[in-house]
Amino acid sequence: MFARTIAAAFLVALGVSTTTLLAQLATPTPDSVRVTVSMNADGTRTTYEFDSPHHRAVATTTTKEGKTVGKIRYVIDDAGRFVSGEVYGPDDQLRFKTLYKYDDTGKLTQEIQLGPDDAVRNKIVYAYDKTGRQTGYSVYDAAGKLIRQTPGVAPRPTTPPSKRK
Repeated sequence: MFARTIAAAFLVALGVSTTTLLAQLATPTPDSVRVTVSMNADGTRTTYEFDSPHHRAVATTTTKEGKTVGKIRYVIDDAGRFVSGEVYGPDDQLRFKTLYKYDDTGKLTQEIQLGPDDAVRNKIVYAYDKTGRQTGYSVYDAAGKLIRQTPGVAPRPTTPPSKRK
């Protein structure tokens, strides 16, 4: 489920509809790289390559014709979670970076998005209920001002991202 959440965030960042995935195909390879291909409702294809032994992963979205729409290069930890990601556009130019933070139980609690210059753009804080089920999220701008949130989620107090490293 975690990988699907991150994959959906990647597709949304690239402007791809995630409402329907037409097919998924997982292909093991002999060199310990796991490849998964998702066919998206709009005809694009997203290929995920997980190289756990080297703590990295790559997600590449292409058009029906095979032209690259975007790519994310991830660093993953020993538990298989994303630590950071760099999002590239179709021209292979870095658009932004994302840092991922987790609580002691392994739940994703924050995503901090940085520009190519490492300046904070925004922060996403995830909310969970008492059973550990994700209930929503809040988005803060670089100054720590709440700019968007899912209904029913109380904003969490935050130190402005510009004051943190």
